[in-house]
Amino acid sequence: MKYFFVLGNTPALAREEVKAVLSCQELLYEPPVLILDTESEIPFERFGGVVKIGEVIESDITSYLKSSGLKSIDFGISNYGIDSGLRRNDKQIKRDLVEAGIKTRFVLPKKGEEVLSSVVVRKQLLTEFLLFNKIIAKTIWSQDFEDWGVRDFGRPAVDPHIGMLPPKVARMMINIAVRGQRSGVSIFDPFCGTGTILMEALSLALKAFGSDINPAQIAKTQKNLEWLGKTCELKVADAREVVVPLVDAIVTEPFLGPADPKALEQLYYDCLKHWLTILKPGGRVVIAFPFVLDMSKVMGYSLDAGPYIYSRPNAIIKRFIHILNFDL
Repeated sequence: MKYFFVLGNTPALAREEVKAVLSCQELLYEPPVLILDTESEIPFERFGGVVKIGEVIESDITSYLKSSGLKSIDFGISNYGIDSGLRRNDKQIKRDLVEAGIKTRFVLPKKGEEVLSSVVVRKQLLTEFLLFNKIIAKTIWSQDFEDWGVRDFGRPAVDPHIGMLPPKVARMMINIAVRGQRSGVSIFDPFCGTGTILMEALSLALKAFGSDINPAQIAKTQKNLEWLGKTCELKVADAREVVVPLVDAIVTEPFLGPADPKALEQLYYDCLKHWLTILKPGGRVVIAFPFVLDMSKVMGYSLDAGPYIYSRPNAIIKRFIHILNFDL
């Protein structure tokens, strides 16, 4: 089955997430569009970096709707490609559907835009068609923006002074780290801060451990986990010395600064060296640094993908997300 994925604000990282979760053949990648062929069952709510998913159809929109058997329909079209004769022609489509006895309400994107937001699609219960040049898909899932908003801004303990990794980015990093697995898989966050990564890991039913050198941050993590209704082992510890059971993956955002870049580099190198003692061979480290780290200075790892750049709008610090493999 062919599927049309619309990726979010960090499409390259979201693409890595999709490939980690699904066994698939990639047919096209033109950000933000990813077209796949897969027989895998799609775990819609698992993704952090996917905005919409559509099922590719082989007919034109009018023929598809005429054959649906519906007497009325509320629909819209989102165009992610260039104009190749398939740009929306709402008047013609509506005219053809009316002639076929189908009552229609056509919803347009905001003025000056070509695509409908997930908010509009979900709230208005629209049948949406996704276009990319000559590819047409019918939306079968769109991201639950309200749920993500609550987890991002509704949690009780936040700390904007240390920076806050968005839950969607944390989810992507976790999915990439565990390669789409769940059962029996464990992850560790040695810089847990307010617990964003642990919250997302536990929401995916993964086994999780967390630590932080600051007791106040551990208290905030605990508060957020209680709010989420989850729990995991937490400890106050230096990430360069912490001891936990062997884990399948380490997912973390360490201290990003401000500080002397050389001191930060040394911190990161010391951590990576120590983590070889708590990471299972073949495991992954998915980590956000404030710059591109020279991995040639660290033995035991290979850079599998990235670094991928992520930053919130107007943010001073950019995150360079590295995907590292513990070499066998």
